[in-house]
Amino acid sequence: MEEIIEYTNSENFKSFGNLEMQKLNYNAINSFAEIYIQTELNETIKHWKITAKHPIRIGFFESYNFLNYREISLIDEHALLNSICDNYISCSLEGKPENRFTFIGELCYEMEKITGNWISVNEVITSFKTLFEKENYPHPFSKFVENKNDETLSLPEFLFETIKNICEKHSILIKEIDKINNAFNYQNQMLIFGNEIVTGKNNLFLNQPHVIAQEFLLE
Repeated sequence: MEEIIEYTNSENFKSFGNLEMQKLNYNAINSFAEIYIQTELNETIKHWKITAKHPIRIGFFESYNFLNYREISLIDEHALLNSICDNYISCSLEGKPENRFTFIGELCYEMEKITGNWISVNEVITSFKTLFEKENYPHPFSKFVENKNDETLSLPEFLFETIKNICEKHSILIKEIDKINNAFNYQNQMLIFGNEIVTGKNNLFLNQPHVIAQEFLLE
């Protein structure tokens, strides 16, 4: 992988090169993905194939994204990796924020500082509309549902303390119930097609094509 990473991150390629994703093959049974790429620099055309072994996420591989994102990086530390591969904390939330909009705003702001918008608030808390409110279930289903005063959520472990601090600031009591082991909690890597001018070191999410997998091979 070093060859294509160095090539697409060279100053010459950043300034004058083009990258085109020609084909993406995904084999779910044998758990691999093949990415066929063509690069062009100073009238020199090269063809590459990247094989991702045991991929668990393939995102934003629409062809138009590669017009802006042609610098390839392979990293093993990233907020999205933490979100998908780390363990989760099961917890209960009790109480209600005095101002729900302020609570949601602070939650969005603090999460974005950590994740660079790679993880949205709605991926962590799926419904603010029903949070901290009792549901009015229609008869006869209401007798089968326990309508409690608290909410139970599963939060990414690396975000738990941040969310806990915001909850406590807004008079919401949060209690850890259990730690949930993640089935993908093993060594994975993240392949990103980025653009340092636009997205920095890929710490800001702007629809960059990316793959998370156990191993990447270049052919």
